[in-house]
Amino acid sequence: MHFITYFFSSIVIIEAMNILIGGITMTLNESFFSIQQVAPLWHSTLGIERETLRVQPDGTISSYPHRKDWGTRNHQPYIQTDFAESQVEIITPPEYTADHLMSWLKAAHQIVSEDIVEEQDLLWPFSMPACIPTDTTKIKIAQLTNQKEYAYREGLARLYGKHVQLISGIHYNFQLNPDVIEANYQQHGGQESFIDYHNETYMHLVRNYFRYRWFLTYFLGASPYVAENYSTNFYGKPHQIPMRSIRQSRYGYQNKETVVMDYTDLYSFVQTIEAALQRGDLHLEKELYRDVRLRGASPTRDLLKKGISYLEFRNIDINPYLPYGIDKETINFIRHFLISILFLEDDRQDNQVVEGHQMNYRIAEAHPLDACPFKEEALHIIQVMDRVNQELSLPYWPSKREYLIQALDQPELTLAGQIVTETPDSTDYLEMGLTLAQQHQQTMLEQPFLLHGFEDFELSTQDVLKEAIRRGIRVDIIDKQDNFLQLSYKDQQELVRNANMTRLDSLITYFSMENKVATKFILSQNNIRVPNGKNFNTFEAANAYYSLLPNTGLVIKPKNTNYGIGISIFVDKPNEKEYQESILLALAEDDTVIIEEYVKGTELRFYLQNHEVLGIVERQPAQVIGDGTSSIQQLIEKENQNPLRGVKHMAPMTTLELGSVEILQLKHQGLTVDSVPEAGQIVHLRENSNVSTGGISIDRTHDVHPSYIHLAQNAARALDAHFCGVDMIIEDYSVPADNHNYAIIEANYNPNITIHRHPGEGEPRLLGKAVLEELFPEAFS
Repeated sequence: MHFITYFFSSIVIIEAMNILIGGITMTLNESFFSIQQVAPLWHSTLGIERETLRVQPDGTISSYPHRKDWGTRNHQPYIQTDFAESQVEIITPPEYTADHLMSWLKAAHQIVSEDIVEEQDLLWPFSMPACIPTDTTKIKIAQLTNQKEYAYREGLARLYGKHVQLISGIHYNFQLNPDVIEANYQQHGGQESFIDYHNETYMHLVRNYFRYRWFLTYFLGASPYVAENYSTNFYGKPHQIPMRSIRQSRYGYQNKETVVMDYTDLYSFVQTIEAALQRGDLHLEKELYRDVRLRGASPTRDLLKKGISYLEFRNIDINPYLPYGIDKETINFIRHFLISILFLEDDRQDNQVVEGHQMNYRIAEAHPLDACPFKEEALHIIQVMDRVNQELSLPYWPSKREYLIQALDQPELTLAGQIVTETPDSTDYLEMGLTLAQQHQQTMLEQPFLLHGFEDFELSTQDVLKEAIRRGIRVDIIDKQDNFLQLSYKDQQELVRNANMTRLDSLITYFSMENKVATKFILSQNNIRVPNGKNFNTFEAANAYYSLLPNTGLVIKPKNTNYGIGISIFVDKPNEKEYQESILLALAEDDTVIIEEYVKGTELRFYLQNHEVLGIVERQPAQVIGDGTSSIQQLIEKENQNPLRGVKHMAPMTTLELGSVEILQLKHQGLTVDSVPEAGQIVHLRENSNVSTGGISIDRTHDVHPSYIHLAQNAARALDAHFCGVDMIIEDYSVPADNHNYAIIEANYNPNITIHRHPGEGEPRLLGKAVLEELFPEAFS
């Protein structure tokens, strides 16, 4: 089948394709894209903005201000305010996958929830408010430093009323894959400029979205109720309650009826918005509220030269059953819909937009349990989505398709239908919303030591990420596996790896601490006590040294090590077999083994930044406590069920292991894995106290005598280290240091933040924040 249409000034022959699904023939329009381009179209860029009201436990709007912890609103890319001071807007950066978008949504929601719990605030889960104060002066306009923006909101409040300003929703940002548009222009562009071709491609999507968006409203509409005193300045109170989507009805956020836009093409749209400004129907271009917003330039006329960058679809209701208002499946469903309507016919006339408005109002203002009046057209859309899915094989689609078809005949399955079925009386709306808000808050407050959505990063990096998002420092993930980030604030950019590896430390500093022989040499040269010992490059040489060892404890470790790997510690002199096994263990990690004296005392980790001690923890070795009935192996298995323990440094405490080092340590105590310790008996599984090998940390920042702090600072200066961890063993850290009661056993580049941020006991130290405060002081000023 062929049909002829006019594309700007050129006559273009458009290929169409007939498809037959379920007995209904449907025309697949390939005038802008071929069906073979669906896969690269799926790789288009997405973004989500979620608005939500902060409310108190009784549902009233929070009177607490937007938190200063969230940085300045002039430069905060993730946590913003909408109209009201109590209206939080959570924004994701552009991404290609729904999984990545959900990561950003989870992280920002967690941060907001952790911070507002202090005021007992909750995030209201619906688009429409349940409580509106009679005295609207209590609805505070967002307290912006930009006076023009504040004045703009004051004008909106006078013209539209404050009630409609409290409406919240999901904004879905969508940028068509530019490579596909470029390829199509090269093949089909004709006499038009690329910008004109580009803009008309987007206007095709705009017109079809307006025409078919009722489809999304039917399934995703979720605002059947609103506060009893709710009213709009232009259209009054809703004529019935419930309706499928008050937000998307005439009683949502709407301009007055005289504001009419023409979407025949971009030029017509520019003319009509400028005419509305000249008539005084609009005061600023951004006052125009339509379900699609053209993004990329301001004023709108500049789009004619610069081109539309992306589209913002603004009519998605918040799903109250979801903690983040939307989920991965819905994000993919909307993307699937957007790509599919690119293949629906478009007569390039504004009357299809007008018809779409009427259809959307009819769906939105219907009772949630009313049947779909446009079932046949819905089936046509599903057919096209079927055809698109043939190119993608989306895992979610078979079950989603079945649900869509079923919900067309059973409206109680739609979101609004579920809400009114569960809560048929509007007087229960507030209670339902508060119950859901509390449930969602609990989800967001779980496992606070993790940054939700970014759990694959090591914990110290998660802490830096969380503080960056909280403060409005932009994050670009360079390499997740290496925990490599680019952080930006205004015009400043910093590269950060593993939380505190930055430009502030040199490569030679890294090697000075990586090489334990070098560390001991540098510290001893600066009159800082280190354990006495020897270094050996072969097993034979190290083994021959056994006969010369004093009858005291010793430590055997690789020259280059971290996280306690390859280290064996003996409180008393080991027998020859144990000694040999430990040498082999160390040489398996490095070509040089260090054999040094065992220093008795309490091991403390000093965390230093810019030669200042910001945290001190006592580290105790991996251990289990007997119960009188369980074997050591069983005790380890029980302890590993502790939710604070995890693998690969992904939890504050590492999973206890039962490897060769632990077995050797048990043997040295006369125990085996099958031994049953007495109730209360502490059994050390290792002598080294690294948290990375199962140890625990206790904050001692305010307990240590200042003389040891000075020693740690001197060590950092000697190593020229900006960020470092100094491990010191001290006989009694409450008395002053002398030449015999301490020794620095190690210094570490890239010191662990987590043991200070989430200690097993004591006060948390906000070290991720401290890193950012030094790198970006302006963000904290």
